[in-house]
This record gives sequence, C-alpha cells and structure tokens, in this order.
Amino acid sequence: MPQAEENPRFRKAMYLLILALLTGYIGFKGWHLSVAFDAWENQSLEGAISGAAK
Repeated sequence: MPQAEENPRFRKAMYLLILALLTGYIGFKGWHLSVAFDAWENQSLEGAISGAAK
C-alpha cells in the first residue's frame, strides 16, 4: 500500500488497469448478450407447447 501513496505514477497505472479490465468485461458481456439474444430470436417453436411459460 505505501507504494501507491508514494508513487502517483503507480496509482495512475493501477487506475488505468482497473478501467481497462472493466471496459473489457463490459464489452465481453455486451457481445455475450448480443449472441444470446440473436440465438433466442432465431429459435422457433413448432406448434403449441403445452405447459410453456406465457
């Protein structure tokens, strides 16, 4: 912990690392959700399914 308090360059690098990881995570989850919704929209059910959620 003293390194972050003594060295502002280290603190800035850590903030940039956190920001990069967060941006990557949000981008990956956005892509993941778009793939899931594309698969869900293209899925068709043949006829009526009894007991299906409405």
